[in-house]
Amino acid sequence: MSSPEASMRPPLERFLETHPPWDVMDLWDAAVHDAFRLSGELATKAEASRLKKTFLDLRRQATSDLVSFHDEVEVTPYAGEQLSCPEGYSPWRVEFALTLLPKRPDGFSRVEVLLELYSSEGHPGGCHLLAVLPSPRSELQACEALRGTLQLDTGLRVAHVNPLPRARRAAEVLLEHYGPEGRYLSGAVRTCVAAQVRGPTGARWRLDAASPGVGAESHRLTLVVAVKTDAPALHVAASLMAHSQENWLDAYVGSFWRDFETSVREFLLVGAPARAHGEWLDVIGPAARE
Repeated sequence: MSSPEASMRPPLERFLETHPPWDVMDLWDAAVHDAFRLSGELATKAEASRLKKTFLDLRRQATSDLVSFHDEVEVTPYAGEQLSCPEGYSPWRVEFALTLLPKRPDGFSRVEVLLELYSSEGHPGGCHLLAVLPSPRSELQACEALRGTLQLDTGLRVAHVNPLPRARRAAEVLLEHYGPEGRYLSGAVRTCVAAQVRGPTGARWRLDAASPGVGAESHRLTLVVAVKTDAPALHVAASLMAHSQENWLDAYVGSFWRDFETSVREFLLVGAPARAHGEWLDVIGPAARE
């Protein structure tokens, strides 16, 4: 008879059942198609050519954007301010990082993260999410330096091929992605617009930047989790969406894009997000709690 660990489906697979991914490149292809279709209605050949070229360029930039969670996750006993922890449970601090490497002209103005906790026995009944950090309306300063290893392989599991650099170490990917100039935004600051605990096992963050830049920035997000003493191993899966500013296309092509097909228009309206997924196994195992 197989063990629960052997028979469990991967956390990311279960996460995708409840949070299906957008097919970003298909939507970009549809946007280019609509740009060519609508170009015939414009007054001059110059306007038509500009509309088509703009969307071809934007699609090329979209294939070059890179966003990723890091492989590494830092887990320590929680020693912060007093939280209400159920009897028989102990509080843990779980910290993970993400990195944004945009190529689009204005960078990413908005970042959204969804996260779920899972158990190696299929149902995460032995844990309870107590808090998430940073807190709403606080400012989040970018990490001082790019460290760790990017989870570039998770994209392949959701039928999305990233502009996959040969390197996976974050600092090496930065060099390959932008070249020798580096482009690390060490002073990048984002406002935590939303930080929510969603039921006992879910979390959501929204991080906005008033003046995003075109360069790499890394940020850390934190969970405070109450884990039962005899609970099975805890796993985590998450999604990352990095958006342009709403109505960002008005600055490039005016309002022509508002006549695009409905699903494409909605995709562009929310800032044509770049996306990535993350998965962390055995984040808090039984041995760590002994």
